[in-house]
Amino acid sequence: MYGRTLQRPTQRKSQIRKIPAPMAGWISNRALAVPHGQDGKATQGAAILDNFIPRATSVMLRRGKRRHCTLGNGTEDAKALFSYNSGPNRKLFGATDTTIYDITDVEFATDAELATEGGDALADENGDVFGWSSTQFLSVMGAFTSGDWSVVQFASSGGIFLIGVNGSDTGFIYDGAVFYPYVEGGIQVLSYDAEVAPFTVGDTVTGGTSGATGTIWAIEDLGGGEGVLYIYEVTGGPFQDDETLTDGDGGEATANGAESDYLPGIAFDAGITSADMSFVWTYKNRLYFVQKDTMDAWYLDVDSVGGDATKFPMAGIFAIGGSLLFGQRWSLSSGGDGGLSEQNAFVSSEGEVVIFQGLSPDDTATWSQVGVYRVGKPLGKNAFIRGAGDIAIATSIGLVPLSKAIELDLTALNVASISYPIADAWSNAVDQRGLEQWHGEVWPEQKIAAFAPPTGLSGLPPVLFISNTETGAWARFTGWDVRCMEVFEGRLFFGSTEGGVFLANETGADDGLPYTGAVVPLFDDFGAPGSRKVPRIGRYITRASAQVSVRVSWQGDYSETLPAAPSATPIIAGSTWGSGIWGQSQWVESLPRFLNDGWQSIGGSGYTGSLAYQVTSAADQPLDDEIISAEVTYEVTEIAG
Repeated sequence: MYGRTLQRPTQRKSQIRKIPAPMAGWISNRALAVPHGQDGKATQGAAILDNFIPRATSVMLRRGKRRHCTLGNGTEDAKALFSYNSGPNRKLFGATDTTIYDITDVEFATDAELATEGGDALADENGDVFGWSSTQFLSVMGAFTSGDWSVVQFASSGGIFLIGVNGSDTGFIYDGAVFYPYVEGGIQVLSYDAEVAPFTVGDTVTGGTSGATGTIWAIEDLGGGEGVLYIYEVTGGPFQDDETLTDGDGGEATANGAESDYLPGIAFDAGITSADMSFVWTYKNRLYFVQKDTMDAWYLDVDSVGGDATKFPMAGIFAIGGSLLFGQRWSLSSGGDGGLSEQNAFVSSEGEVVIFQGLSPDDTATWSQVGVYRVGKPLGKNAFIRGAGDIAIATSIGLVPLSKAIELDLTALNVASISYPIADAWSNAVDQRGLEQWHGEVWPEQKIAAFAPPTGLSGLPPVLFISNTETGAWARFTGWDVRCMEVFEGRLFFGSTEGGVFLANETGADDGLPYTGAVVPLFDDFGAPGSRKVPRIGRYITRASAQVSVRVSWQGDYSETLPAAPSATPIIAGSTWGSGIWGQSQWVESLPRFLNDGWQSIGGSGYTGSLAYQVTSAADQPLDDEIISAEVTYEVTEIAG
């Protein structure tokens, strides 16, 4: 009888895999089963990159949002943010559907009412509750029906102005001090003296002798019974010197001379006013306007903010219909005369772009059509960004640079789009959130481009698509409901629901609430495609302002369902506080002091896998958690016969 020696099975040995930080950013357009580049090397991308910013050497947890102010009484959404910058005169404005506010300096970020310890509101004998409103005395213009403002700053020989239109209400012109209506006839000034009773803004002032009338927009009280009325819609003029001036509320004084021009007005064809204009931009020192829901553009004389506007009809140029949506100046790097060639781009709602070059449509010697191109349907009149001279338009097929649209057919633009790494996610957002009301903004100081899809009626949570403008890597922010954006004094402000205006990337919490960053590197088969991998322990190596509390987990076979977020990292007071300049430190200026590299036991298995990372921030102090790399140990099972 022959004997046989039993052999013990070879004990499996754990292997270790080093995973680089996903500097290539969020990638949603790559075949799940092939997480490698053309050179065979693993792509340093992520299937999930939420609330982290990809950088050239690492990825870093974003900072939180800090409330700057609350527009109105907090019942209207913030619809527009815009700024005025002229030397030391720098202003930031926020708008709801009804009112524009000067929010450059705000004392109280939120509204508040005083109450007793029992919660009863404190009020006077008339029932008025004691408290304060964030923007109670900061309104600068109101009685609007839409906050969908398009605003441009324009420098002329007469001054530096803001011009705003929204396609529904009379536009505005801002001279650096006061907002005025942008109307035919403009604004006149009428001096007075010997005041008997004060005038009232909004009333009609009437000349007792001349019979001239005008609507009072603003009053400048000079003291001693003297002052100046800023009036518009003047009829029957001119007013006469020394005639009696009265208004409907008993105001009375004596005219000190006739009225004189202060700000020019703008005139269109009969029946058309600035309320019909929905977009404004500048090209070769001229103002251009889009007439809402038409194919007509209008433009003014060079170096002018007023006068007779000239119509430029374009219905015969756009082949597939729709309406004119917006326009922008655009520079091509190779002009016919060498160097940059500035051109005027007109974009339709259907995604056609018509480009002209020359001084203006009325200059037949220089004005000529360069071409008509397709870019996909634009996602709103604010859905574009500028980079150097180029324009990138957020469209139904992706974020398309105009420089590519003139080279490629529409069918090839998706691959050439800036958003191609997140093509699937972009397409899903378009399908689920709609083709309108997207907003784009570039934050040059942080080398960030941001696009905010609308939440609309979808009921989906808000998201913000973020791109590193240097590397092209993408990420996704959650928890920020962005309705409009503006970079002012090097900081990014964004408007949100219920009148909220926030500073981006400040503190370690989202308006006092925690937020979680999540990273799932692209899935990999770890060099053994037919074998199941059983992970044992894993770790992420990070640098942060504290010893962070994190959750490291195994995600097998393309599962992107993450476990519950970890508790917020406790911050020891004073650990790094004071090392940066409040409101000025950039998110790339972290000062990490703690190395986090602890191992965690992990379970699960899969033929493919990824090592997920989650961290929660909730303190005033930013975590600035910077991922350097990750490691996981695992065993490989034998292939079943």
